[in-house]
Amino acid sequence: MMLQKMRDNTQSLGFKILVGVIIVVLALFGFGAFNFFVDTDPEVATVGSRDITESMVAVETERARNRLLAELGENADPSLLDPVRLRGQVVEQLVGNAVMGEAAMELNLAVPKSTVDKTLTSNPSFHVNGKFDKDLYVRLLTQMGYQPANFRERVGEEMAIGQLQTAINETATLPRWQVREVAALLNQRRDVAWLPLTQSTFAAKAEVTEEEIQNHYADNRIDYRTEDTLDLSYVVLSASDLADDPKIEVTDDELQTAYADELKALAQNEQRYASHILLRATDERDDAATLKFATELREKAVAGEDFAALAKEHSDDPGSAASGGELGAAGRGVYDPAFEKALFAMQEGDLSEPVKSQFGYHLIRLTQIEKPAEPTFEVKREELTALLRETKAKDLFVDSVRQMDSLAFEENTSLEGVAKEFGLKIESVVGIVKGTSDGLFANQALKDTAFSEEVVEKGFNSKAVEYEDNKALVLRVRTRHEPQDRPLEEVRAQVVATLRNEKADAAIELAAADGLTKLEAGDSVDSVAVATGAQWQTAAGTSRSHVGVPEAVLKKAFELPINRSSSEFNRSIARVDLEDGQALVVVTAVKDGDIEAMTEQEADSLERYFVSRVGELEFTALYRTVEDDAGVSRRDQVSAAQVE
Repeated sequence: MMLQKMRDNTQSLGFKILVGVIIVVLALFGFGAFNFFVDTDPEVATVGSRDITESMVAVETERARNRLLAELGENADPSLLDPVRLRGQVVEQLVGNAVMGEAAMELNLAVPKSTVDKTLTSNPSFHVNGKFDKDLYVRLLTQMGYQPANFRERVGEEMAIGQLQTAINETATLPRWQVREVAALLNQRRDVAWLPLTQSTFAAKAEVTEEEIQNHYADNRIDYRTEDTLDLSYVVLSASDLADDPKIEVTDDELQTAYADELKALAQNEQRYASHILLRATDERDDAATLKFATELREKAVAGEDFAALAKEHSDDPGSAASGGELGAAGRGVYDPAFEKALFAMQEGDLSEPVKSQFGYHLIRLTQIEKPAEPTFEVKREELTALLRETKAKDLFVDSVRQMDSLAFEENTSLEGVAKEFGLKIESVVGIVKGTSDGLFANQALKDTAFSEEVVEKGFNSKAVEYEDNKALVLRVRTRHEPQDRPLEEVRAQVVATLRNEKADAAIELAAADGLTKLEAGDSVDSVAVATGAQWQTAAGTSRSHVGVPEAVLKKAFELPINRSSSEFNRSIARVDLEDGQALVVVTAVKDGDIEAMTEQEADSLERYFVSRVGELEFTALYRTVEDDAGVSRRDQVSAAQVE
């Protein structure tokens, strides 16, 4: 009935009119016409007059993703990138760019198109053989999802924003009196004393009764149990074990190829002794005149004039001119590329035509070629055979580990099959614990495998674990020693030490609180020391980077406020936590730093640093102002808070 009703409806006049309209629309606008009445690019955020759309976010997110993967390398795992976080970061970046774009527009900042074009055409990413290539430019932009016109506009705006930021940073100033205040604070010196109240001191005084020992042991028996311990059997396979495997064959062709590669590598160690004359263009001698002069000097040298004398008289290289242009010996990768190309194309005794480098024009004389001795194939045969077998063993190792893993799974209650297949010895170890272990099983991956449910609870072989380069291991449990209660007498010393430490902590807390109260009330430091049984430590003229004062004490000493309301300095007092207890801290004198005592270089460096910080703060303030004026509304699900 339903199908019949649909068939009847398709014969109606209304349906035929609808079909006619659809055909006309498709003919005029194509299938994209269906999107004509639908908003397919919703806004994610709006900044002033600028909309950030879903498509913009999608494109920029993909670009950011590709950049990150490229930075991580070819073996990067894309699944490690959090798409939600990445998208949120991109949205915030687009918002930031839009805010600064609004600032540039409000200030009528713009970069001439000719300057943008010059910047783009000089970018080596778009060059082929040192020249701008339009086809490469368009192709790279297309790959990145840009249209050339849009990209040009974007680069222009980014350059304008960069100029704005540079202008703010470079015009930032810091009054000299503020520099003096900064220097006074940073270079301040303080006389510091601290009273260390440590566990070792207070624990030695703590008294522990037998009743306390018995009660603590009864309440905390589980803390004194033996550890879960395993006795293991295991087999180890390494790539070196496979080097003599009969499956590995080394052919004469492979040896000859390896020998040829060795000779190529040796050739790279070739040393060339050369001399040169360098001529630089100057205000009085332009490039063309410099080239002409170089040619004239070459003709003189060819005619028999002494090259060294010409170099001493005319070379613009002060480092070699005095020695007749001698450069000594050098291999590849030392000189300018153009210089090197010419040098290594020459024969011993040759004199080059003028060679242009980034430094000027060179006349190069190759005086000697020193090549490393080339061993014969027969001399290298044994060594190359061993190297090739080692390389092939590493490849075979990968397959062998898979086979090892498969055998361990198939015969999961014994290591005999794995050992027999690879000719391995079954080894054993006792007393492996989850905590710190020595030797092979100090490796955390191996310990985790040993204590896995499959191995410990079910008694199966482990999987094959690669724990070092080209080494893998399969293990199983021979004996498990489950945790057992240890008698009190065996752990008595440990119980007593724990109780003493607990009492020491309580005594330290009481002594620190009481000592601080007394110091604040005006008691002398000596009386406080006598009451606690500790001894004051002192450091006069301490700087913020002083070595020898506990870090927590030093930090607190320079955090303490200074009372300058009276002519006599009042001591400042505090207490801090130490790694092994607490300390009372007293600052007894303060001397401000003096900028005049700094070297000129130190003072200039200090001023430059804080001027740059002022510039950063001013730029941030401008950004916040423009952001508030333009108004930023986000409709994306990922907020700035989530990004953070």
